[in-house]
Amino acid sequence: MKKFLQEKSKIIFLCLFIVMTCTACSNPRGTDGKTKVDEIIASEQIEVKKSLVNVTEIEDKKLSNEYKKLNDDDTITIEPTTFSEAIADGWFDGLIVWPIAQIINTIASYTDAGVGIIVTTLLIQLIVFMFTRKSQMSSQRMQEIQPEMQKIQNKYKDKTDDRSKMMMYQETQNLYKKYDIHPFGSILVMFIQLPIMMGMYYATMRAASVVYGSFFGLSFSGTPIDGFTQMQFGYIIIYVLMIVCQLLSMKMPQILKKIQDKKDHVKEKKYAEENQNSMMNTMNTTMYFSTAMIAFLYISWPIAMSFYWLVSSIIRIIQSVVLHKIMNKD
Repeated sequence: MKKFLQEKSKIIFLCLFIVMTCTACSNPRGTDGKTKVDEIIASEQIEVKKSLVNVTEIEDKKLSNEYKKLNDDDTITIEPTTFSEAIADGWFDGLIVWPIAQIINTIASYTDAGVGIIVTTLLIQLIVFMFTRKSQMSSQRMQEIQPEMQKIQNKYKDKTDDRSKMMMYQETQNLYKKYDIHPFGSILVMFIQLPIMMGMYYATMRAASVVYGSFFGLSFSGTPIDGFTQMQFGYIIIYVLMIVCQLLSMKMPQILKKIQDKKDHVKEKKYAEENQNSMMNTMNTTMYFSTAMIAFLYISWPIAMSFYWLVSSIIRIIQSVVLHKIMNKD
């Protein structure tokens, strides 16, 4: 019971941390999907077309009324965003969003917004990995052994006596020991990764170089809907690849485990096959639902968000493959 309470306390603490993190930031986008002009983070003075930003839902109503008088092709001058201004809006904006957005702006100034997002995402993932390598490997193993976990659960299904419960617990612990898994290593990974991922997400929306930027001539201000209605294949390709890579990134640990099992000639026992389809159907339903939600939200948002999610998914796929090879070698 004591161990159970300790495990639950960690989950409760994580939930509270998520709530605190979410309440530390405001929504930088208006109902039209465009970034609010007063939420843009710039590293230098820039001029942005009114049509690329939201000017109707900003906090300064007097300034909003002035912007409304402008034509869509008129430009709005945005001053550089200082650290003191960012930290005044909250610790999350100042300590996480602002630095990431400025990194994107700096890299984009030498190349373009797309390269800025790619390099920044990769750089942040590498930094996080340096501090959470063991925890991420444990988390990856946990995902890969889900079928084996289900086998143990199926083996003792409908057995409620104390001896069966103890046997199931021992087999589960032996499985963790076999693969050197620390069940709550994933909690640490989420604890560190969550604010960074959210920071990267908000920074991508707010970085000035992304708001008015492009990638190989493809404007990031357009939406996937524009791609489908106006047959702009660049937008369509990014959006479709984002969905495909998101699905693949979620299934990759299980795919790698199946491939490894075939190489090792692992044979399944009869009890392991029971309810296996049910488990996979549940996992697939969750995966498809979450991906569908992302696809639904992003279809009307600037393609920059789809591009960022695509880059993140590709990095997660590569990371899964690298971790699997390291674990297999060990």
